[in-house]
Amino acid sequence: MKQYLDLLRKVLQDGDPQYNERTGHLMIVSAGDQSIYDLREGFPRCTTKPSVSMRWVGEEVFWMLRGERNAKTLYDKGVDIWNRNAYQQYLKNKGLEHRIKKNTPEWEESFKEYEMRMKEPDFPLEDADLGPVYGYQWRNFDGNSIMKSIDKVLNEVNNNMDIPEELCLSIKKKFANRGTDQLLALIEGIKKDKGSRYHMLTAWNPNDLKDMALGPCHCISQFTITRDRDLDLHMWQRSCDVYLGVPFNIVQYSLLNHLIAGETGFEARKFIHSYGNVHIYGGVSPRSDFLKQEDNLRELQKRVRNANISEDFLSIREWYLQNAPEEDKYNRRKDHIPFVLYQLSLTPRILPKIEIEKMPFFELIKQPADKVIKLVGGDKPLRWDSKAVMAA
Repeated sequence: MKQYLDLLRKVLQDGDPQYNERTGHLMIVSAGDQSIYDLREGFPRCTTKPSVSMRWVGEEVFWMLRGERNAKTLYDKGVDIWNRNAYQQYLKNKGLEHRIKKNTPEWEESFKEYEMRMKEPDFPLEDADLGPVYGYQWRNFDGNSIMKSIDKVLNEVNNNMDIPEELCLSIKKKFANRGTDQLLALIEGIKKDKGSRYHMLTAWNPNDLKDMALGPCHCISQFTITRDRDLDLHMWQRSCDVYLGVPFNIVQYSLLNHLIAGETGFEARKFIHSYGNVHIYGGVSPRSDFLKQEDNLRELQKRVRNANISEDFLSIREWYLQNAPEEDKYNRRKDHIPFVLYQLSLTPRILPKIEIEKMPFFELIKQPADKVIKLVGGDKPLRWDSKAVMAA
């Protein structure tokens, strides 16, 4: 995983400041990069921090592959990574997003209440709907536009005559999954035409972006077969949270390559990860005020550039924490820079191998992830206090 640590360092020492209006965060940003992982040499789970749970990754990948879009079905399996986005979408749907603003005590307190309600068996599923996100696009591309057209026609007809509610529901049900099942087409295409350059999977649908809780960060993938046996997956990622998100995404798409390879009879060889906007979050004000001053950012970057040994990164971390304002109570751990500096002081360990239960693909993705996916061998990831808060 040296490629990943090299990327962390490159962004931190060479990136530029950028403010993100949606999240309210200051970031250090670099545009465009690429990492290549040879999956035959080991499964690329990050070994320099403990926070990439294989069960969580597996459950989210299976959730996407099933075409699901509701955060509660993931949370019921103990996976909370979409909860903050679901809450923000809930506020938007209820017209409350301007009254309960992000990065405020009110937002954090009301989110805690929302998350507690999500645990209740009678929690309304529509209150955790994320819109037509990743998996929905993979399994039902343009299905959202079709349903909007159906709704429009039914509303126009209803203006002239009363249509029984049962008939409306029946019509909607009939057209609910009339979009393109990209995943099925991908698998069938790989089996039928190895040399094709049409083996694609996309989550980017401009018509649906406004209805999504979060536009897709990892947008488009292409599968390539060479030598009649090797399957490579090349994924382009629009938005790359390099500390929290990217290690997760590396594992997701390495797993996806193994899953598709297993179903189509090939060997997973490489995962090629191309990055668009690669960023490290610097938190919100008052913490982020420190890096808004260009002299402070340049001093940080000069120190990182000159670092040679593990202790150098720890020394930079100490300098940063002593000079930057403290994060307030409700925005702690949103600044990822101290976590990045600590991680850069560590040495990658030996990677594990992956074992996946042999069963038909569309049966496999219905199973509990930890029952059918297992990492074996390699070193255990290093354990330390690595838990940062993801921007939402």
